[in-house]
Amino acid sequence: MAIFGRKKSDDEQQATQSEAPSFEHSPEKAQRFFERARTVHDSGQYEYAMSLWLDGLKWDPTSVSALEQFAVSAAAFLGQGKGRLSRETVRNIDGKRDVDKFAMALLQWGTHPRDASAVIKAAEAAARIHEKTDLDMSEVVYWIAERALVIIGAGKAKKDHYVRLMEACNTAGVYDLAVQAGDLATKIDPSDAELAARTRNLAAQATMSTGGYSQTGQEGGFRANIRDSEQQRIIEERERIVKTEDVKDRLVRVAEKEYHERPDDLPTLRQYVKALKERGREEDEKLAYRLLMKAYEQTKQFQLKAEADEIRLRQARRALRRYQDAAEAAPDDAQAQETYEKARRKYLEMELQTLREQVEAYPTDLRLKFELGKREMELENLDEAIALFQESQHDPKFRGASLAMLGESFFRQDWVDEAIDTYRRALEDHADDRDAAGLELRYGLMRALQKKAIDEQSLDAAQEAEKIASSIAIQQINFKDIKDRRNELKALVQELRQRRQQAE
Repeated sequence: MAIFGRKKSDDEQQATQSEAPSFEHSPEKAQRFFERARTVHDSGQYEYAMSLWLDGLKWDPTSVSALEQFAVSAAAFLGQGKGRLSRETVRNIDGKRDVDKFAMALLQWGTHPRDASAVIKAAEAAARIHEKTDLDMSEVVYWIAERALVIIGAGKAKKDHYVRLMEACNTAGVYDLAVQAGDLATKIDPSDAELAARTRNLAAQATMSTGGYSQTGQEGGFRANIRDSEQQRIIEERERIVKTEDVKDRLVRVAEKEYHERPDDLPTLRQYVKALKERGREEDEKLAYRLLMKAYEQTKQFQLKAEADEIRLRQARRALRRYQDAAEAAPDDAQAQETYEKARRKYLEMELQTLREQVEAYPTDLRLKFELGKREMELENLDEAIALFQESQHDPKFRGASLAMLGESFFRQDWVDEAIDTYRRALEDHADDRDAAGLELRYGLMRALQKKAIDEQSLDAAQEAEKIASSIAIQQINFKDIKDRRNELKALVQELRQRRQQAE
């Protein structure tokens, strides 16, 4: 770990104490809460344990070990899948003091562990205590900021997130992570000259604080500088998009060492798993799967199982590709075709089960429901697919595709009127009915109208279907079987028109 910010002088302590809100720092009182929290956690009362850890941290917010144990209780609480915290827990933690706000920020982060805003607020709250009291919160800020960098990078990284984290780290004297956050913010917006200059200044400050200049005449200053240089090289190599095999091997060794030093730390585990997956040997993937499943069994944090399942699916996809290649190489070999089809269905069922578990774990994630709907439809589980697409259509990002697949699912169920109505809604929402997606929607509507015309001997449906077929043929004559469809519909219109005339 980096050398943290200097301890405040007596004058600075007196100044900050006079301005600080009412707060008593008592590690002894905190310890009583921590001991109770351990007992409660072991009994499986994870929400109550979370509350006790935070009660203790209000007496001693500098305790990194309590912070780590709070994170374990929070992960176990989420693993139970009980949803929201009780109002009583939130009321117990809430308050106006800086330590209350710190505890509340930790509570929000603990229940939303992948939320970048939540982890940044926790870092900012810890930095505020460091700034306004005589407590040295630098190790706590460092612990939170390390995880914040992983969380921000795992999602759609925002410049503002990195800038806020940089400021929090700077406030607490955690200059090396402040520089990392500043560098990442600068990469997102290279045109921000002021930010780039500030990051360079922080880098200079980090050098003065940890590079040996502030340790003139002290034994170990040069060695510390070498260690920091090595750490910086590791950070730089981890961020590379293209890595040589030597770099991959080195990163695996470093991550393995860090994991054995901190086997219960999830960010360290994730770094180790990431290094193993990037190297990508068969034994690496097997080890990564075992590590993730072991962590999942310990914490019940479903995201770990989801990542392990993705490794298993990746291995299955490679095996399926081999069967597919063999089938394509021997199209007349009935055995090869049958083997590939069995393997394909087995893979789809494996993928289906994985997605079902994810939807159960994250019931409000409409993207997952959309993906599950596609697999259900592919396996002809049409009732399940329809229900999922009816939900996923409410997400604007998936509305168009959901309606298209909902129309297809209704069509396969032989619910022709429902399919027609759904395709019409999809076309009304679609901006350009002449692009690729628009062509698919018009084709789907045409096909449903054609079936309605045949089943109900409807001249109106046949005429509308023929008109759509003609418009598709004019736009793209080789689109699917549109030439045959147009000819069939033209003949059907003539036949139905003659029947109507005869009936009249």
